[in-house]
Amino acid sequence: MMAYPPPGGGGYGYGNQYQQPYGGGYTYNNSAYNVNAQPMMGLPMMGLPMMPMMGMMMQQAPPSQQTNITYNMMFSSDAAFQDSAASALGMEADDVEVSDDEYEDEEEEEEEEEVREKKKKFKKKCKRRQKLAQKVAEKCQEDDNFLEQVRQNYIARLRTHLLKDGTIDPTEGTIKYYAKYKADDPLVPFMAEYDGTELVGEKWDAEWDCMYLKEACDGAGTNEEAIIYICTTRNNEQRQILKKQFKTNYGEDLMETLDSETSFKFKEVILALFVPPPLFDALNIKKAIQGLGTDESVLIEILLSRTNAQIEEMKAVYGDINPDDCATDKDLECNIEDDTSGDLKRILISAAQGGRGELDPEKIDEAVVPVMFHDEETDEDKPTGSFTIDMEKLVDMNRAKKDANNLFEAGEDCFGTDEDTFIRIFACRETYQLRAIYGEYVKLTQRDVENTIDREFSSDSEKALLTLVMSIKCRPKYFAERLTWTMKGLGTKDSDLIRVIVSRAEIDMVQIKEIFLAQNKKTLWKWIEEDCSGDYREMLQRIVGRD
Repeated sequence: MMAYPPPGGGGYGYGNQYQQPYGGGYTYNNSAYNVNAQPMMGLPMMGLPMMPMMGMMMQQAPPSQQTNITYNMMFSSDAAFQDSAASALGMEADDVEVSDDEYEDEEEEEEEEEVREKKKKFKKKCKRRQKLAQKVAEKCQEDDNFLEQVRQNYIARLRTHLLKDGTIDPTEGTIKYYAKYKADDPLVPFMAEYDGTELVGEKWDAEWDCMYLKEACDGAGTNEEAIIYICTTRNNEQRQILKKQFKTNYGEDLMETLDSETSFKFKEVILALFVPPPLFDALNIKKAIQGLGTDESVLIEILLSRTNAQIEEMKAVYGDINPDDCATDKDLECNIEDDTSGDLKRILISAAQGGRGELDPEKIDEAVVPVMFHDEETDEDKPTGSFTIDMEKLVDMNRAKKDANNLFEAGEDCFGTDEDTFIRIFACRETYQLRAIYGEYVKLTQRDVENTIDREFSSDSEKALLTLVMSIKCRPKYFAERLTWTMKGLGTKDSDLIRVIVSRAEIDMVQIKEIFLAQNKKTLWKWIEEDCSGDYREMLQRIVGRD
């Protein structure tokens, strides 16, 4: 039997780690940005590089053993698919029961208990996903309409992610919405002792969290552990609710309370976590502009890595920042105009419009197609319960070739540089179209576009265009390199470190950590341990999480 359509859809080589669909140096060869192969026949392969033989395994496995292989050579979309499948089955993905004896749990003698528990949870998660995939395949055999129902659920989730992230590259934060109190939550014994309330399984309630925070800040000394726990397990939306609830509970301002109970970099992280993301970006830009000199690197990082929606939200609150905190009360574009110059000014003003082209959601519908297998006994094509995303259906390849040629003529093929063409194409094309352009540019010039930028531009304008390209090709990789920069060498760039970690904690920190480890051979958690200290270190480590 064979898979149909052939894995890859868009014609990219299966299992070839060097053959990337859009070329360039920032398409990351990692399970999170490559072929997604979940555990097959009980083997937990999540997070491992794909092997060429996986294509053979996919073709040989019967439908009851098929797993979700969403092939697009760019990212893993497993989470979106699993949620979609579970929803179509009328259940939650975590509702699939897995007993301890359904997987091997090999333990190393000297392995830490925390590490052992995490491995155990991971293996159960892999088995749960395998069983869910099997349920989908079985249901597809019973109900002809079920596959389309799963497909539509899947497409809806991809579109939701597109609105949030500007791409359909599924990313995951380390801090998520805290829905229900778990048995290991310190509020469980706290409330049990306070008034006998049993919290396990109860929906999250800001009043209880505020009671816990109040207790942590009252009396002699401060319970920093309690503050760290609440700040790193509740997402930003919940922290905004906590600010209002604390004032409702006690007639006191939570931020003033935390400000008075903490100090130095620890306090800086706490206060940053309680700022809404658009306001946090706006505040960092104004701080970069105020006073003598301008920190162009902050302007470049924020303006060239955010989505259209994020830029619009930031501009909406930019003028709300108190001039006493930041020296200028002008709008964003005026600040850029006054504090930058040359090509950098033009690039940043262009980015500040929030006008980049966006992927048409209807194209996602066209690109998501089911993977079928041919049953030799019945001579029929049957669904595996999996899907492939044909990436070429998301882009206009003819236009990509023309734009690649225009970039070539504007740089390598002319005397001097036509900066206008570079800025226009880089600023206007949507993410997947730009990736296609970069791939065509490599074919045309035998250089990646970063090499040309390095040859044709200089100083801050070069940094800005390289940042844009890196962010378009693989945003988590850009931020992994940015984090390395904040801690490498003598001293730590603490404000930069805090800004990146806080701003990416709920968006793509899981993928950033994977890439950081691959680049540095050491986890982000470990780097923080060696570079920071005290409660400040503990807070950052809790945000990023231990691998």
